[in-house]
Amino acid sequence: MDKQKAPVWYKRRRNWVIAVVLVILFFVIRKATSGSSAPRETATVSRGTVKEELVLSGELKATANATMAFNQSGTVSWVGVKVGDSVKKGQALIKLDTTSTNAAYQQARSNLLAAEANVNYVHDNLKNKSDSETYSEKNTRVAAEVAHDNAYNTMLAAQKTLRDGSIYAPFAGIVAQLTNESAGVNVTAGAPQINIVNPTTLYFSVNADQTDVSHLHVGDTAVIALDSFLDEHITGVVSDISFTPSTADSGTVYPVRVTLSVDNSTYKYKVGMTGDTTFTLSQKENVLSVPAKFVKSDKEGKYVYIDSKNTKKYIKVGIEGDDKTEIQGDISEGTVVYD
Repeated sequence: MDKQKAPVWYKRRRNWVIAVVLVILFFVIRKATSGSSAPRETATVSRGTVKEELVLSGELKATANATMAFNQSGTVSWVGVKVGDSVKKGQALIKLDTTSTNAAYQQARSNLLAAEANVNYVHDNLKNKSDSETYSEKNTRVAAEVAHDNAYNTMLAAQKTLRDGSIYAPFAGIVAQLTNESAGVNVTAGAPQINIVNPTTLYFSVNADQTDVSHLHVGDTAVIALDSFLDEHITGVVSDISFTPSTADSGTVYPVRVTLSVDNSTYKYKVGMTGDTTFTLSQKENVLSVPAKFVKSDKEGKYVYIDSKNTKKYIKVGIEGDDKTEIQGDISEGTVVYD
């Protein structure tokens, strides 16, 4: 008796199941093979210098930097400088038309001379009296003295008004900005007219967060890399750390001033240039270290993998730099560690 043959639909279904299983098995084997063949990243325990650094962004400023304006309105009668000029302390830079203010000053001087003559006349008449002055004489003397003092104060005010008609350089430096380069322009009181900067007084200004400022001290050295000169590194020294936080920034940040150790007589470095400054908070020489990513931790402490089987070697950690971490313990230079 012949065996009963399986239906055609059954055979087709069985073939589909086998095909699906083979496909799944193929991808599982492929994944396992590719995962095991990928090399693990390694590093070697080396001996050298490890630094803990703090990097803060900032910009160049100048201690001798003044923007000046007239405290009275008027017409510019003379401009004695142009942008880029070097100026000396006390040098006249810009002047207003002082015809009326000079007339007021000359009138005040004349009034003072008259008051001085009058008070001297009164004193001369009273100095030869043998007895004490009468109330009438005292009234005359006091009135003359008060008139003299008032005339003197009026002369001083007129003198100041006349002098304020000119802008003078408060220190030696260069003309960085000039609002009006020619005479005949009407200006209003308080409107900026000229900016003077002394290029030799540059410093790098940064703001340190309250969590960072405690690590900085006056006298600390720093290395500055300006965005304009990325291949250069300028050394500097922390010269001032503000005792109060900045009111111009959100959050609690403290202005820190780093004085530059650089010659800027050619005006190479300019106010407003930005960059980063690196402070070395701590440093150790001749210590063992590995890249920070190779140091792991669990509930028992810090460790590194010393072979491809993930064997843990527990260690102690010293200085933690941005790129290297100091390690201590039963581990030697040249040991290969695994990520």
